[in-house]
Amino acid sequence: MSVAISKPGYLAYLHGFRGIAILAIIGAHAWSVLGSFGAQQNNPDYIWLYSFTETLFHGSTLFFALISGLLYTRVLRGKSWGTFFKNKGANVILPYALLTVLLTVLSWPQYLEYGKANGITFFFPEELSKNLVFGQAQTHFWYIPVLAVLFLLTPLLDRLLKPGRGIGLLLLALMPLLVSRTPFPDLISWKSVAFFLGAYAFGMYLGDRLDAMLAFVKQHLSAMLVLVMAFTVVNFLLFRWEYVATGFTSLHQSVVYSQKMLAALLILYALHAYEAKLPKALMVLGTYAFSLYFLHFTFVWLLCEAFVKWVPDADIVQITLAGLAIYVLCIVLSLLLSMLIRKLLGRYSRYLIGT
Repeated sequence: MSVAISKPGYLAYLHGFRGIAILAIIGAHAWSVLGSFGAQQNNPDYIWLYSFTETLFHGSTLFFALISGLLYTRVLRGKSWGTFFKNKGANVILPYALLTVLLTVLSWPQYLEYGKANGITFFFPEELSKNLVFGQAQTHFWYIPVLAVLFLLTPLLDRLLKPGRGIGLLLLALMPLLVSRTPFPDLISWKSVAFFLGAYAFGMYLGDRLDAMLAFVKQHLSAMLVLVMAFTVVNFLLFRWEYVATGFTSLHQSVVYSQKMLAALLILYALHAYEAKLPKALMVLGTYAFSLYFLHFTFVWLLCEAFVKWVPDADIVQITLAGLAIYVLCIVLSLLLSMLIRKLLGRYSRYLIGT
């Protein structure tokens, strides 16, 4: 049984949702990184695979933002702001900073090689600062600076949790329908903060009334299933048509947000219904979710690079199966490394990998 089960405010179905969230986030990278290594250009059928996997997994970081809001209301609300910021600093920001320093050091020879080839001079303190502020040490690290801003805004959002003010959080939750995140490579922007603020605020709102949320989903289950399927189909078609997310409001990102928030409600409802029978493996993934977030992308990148070198002319079936193998291997390797680090460092491991 995981350590998290003994924590105050623990709810098994929320813990299980953390496990599902990290599975979805890793899924968002396993096949897309293969595409970035040339599968997309070399195989015209890749667009179908890309559309399918992105429909399922793109935007899954919204689950993490929602969970952060939920856990604030269920676990940290009522404690001093000093405790809140100390908790987030030690368990989120410090691991991010330490891993950013480590990754920047390890990649420094590549900085120097690139600089020499292109007549550019790099300064370590400057590049490290950029990586810390903009989350550039690895592709997926952009989310942590965004999350840090959400943490700073939490005292203001908390005021909207008071009786009679919940409508303010709901209005913020609707904001991503109008204000879309900025796409890669400019992932950090005030628009991205606003986009994820919507999910974070929605999580805070739900955390204050979980029983009412579950009753609402039960009452409207059929309609919500139809809606989430409709958004999923539209999402797939937009990816298939290679829709470009531009402008202040992106139709595609509005669809993604709607799909993921509805999916989150349905997943929470299902997990609650089967709370006593949730698989142990899912609970383990929930315990190590944040460390898997930090560690998985290195394995994804290395495994994708190795596959492309071994099978440079892979067909769509091979790419599909390779992505699945990379997905599973990445989860297993990241989990084993997380467990090893936790075994070696004990409770101090959370300062390095967040678990």
